[in-house]
Amino acid sequence: MVSPDAVLLVTMLVSSGTQATPALPGGIIAWIVCNGRKRNPIGGWLMFYYWQLFGGLLLSAVFFASTIQSYVPENFDSGTRFALFLASAAPGLILLLIQASVATLLLSVRTWNMLRLLRWTLLAQTVAAGITLILEAAYFPENQVFSVLQIIQEGLWLAYFFRSTRVRHVFNLQDWDIAVNSIYPPKLKVAT
Repeated sequence: MVSPDAVLLVTMLVSSGTQATPALPGGIIAWIVCNGRKRNPIGGWLMFYYWQLFGGLLLSAVFFASTIQSYVPENFDSGTRFALFLASAAPGLILLLIQASVATLLLSVRTWNMLRLLRWTLLAQTVAAGITLILEAAYFPENQVFSVLQIIQEGLWLAYFFRSTRVRHVFNLQDWDIAVNSIYPPKLKVAT
């Protein structure tokens, strides 16, 4: 039987809404695919964001289903500890679902307003991870590393969506077909 601490640790990882960062073989495949699509509007780092988001959503669903028993109040020594667990776990899961929904809509409509909504969602996830970190520091100290990683990751994606040239051209200016040639000049073919 798996110890309750191990189940709690895995559940906190999943429920913190962490996105999947591929391991070495998966990372190499992700790099090849994303780099190969860099001339497309959804390519490069933007493609990697979606790869990571949807992979994280899938892994979260699998881990949540496998650890569903850890969300039962009887598994905690007090009702207060269970409530604190839910307060630290639920916002991350809910915001991950919202982020995936908004990001999916963004793929369809590609408007600046939808991008701003995605930025607000990423900001909300970062704040929720900060609150989770505070709760974990007091009640679940063994799980703090996951919240720290999530804060770093969400902060980096938030910075990307504010500073990226690709994001500005695809979602604001909507001129990627023209801008791509100045960002990634086409390779000249040598006549033989």
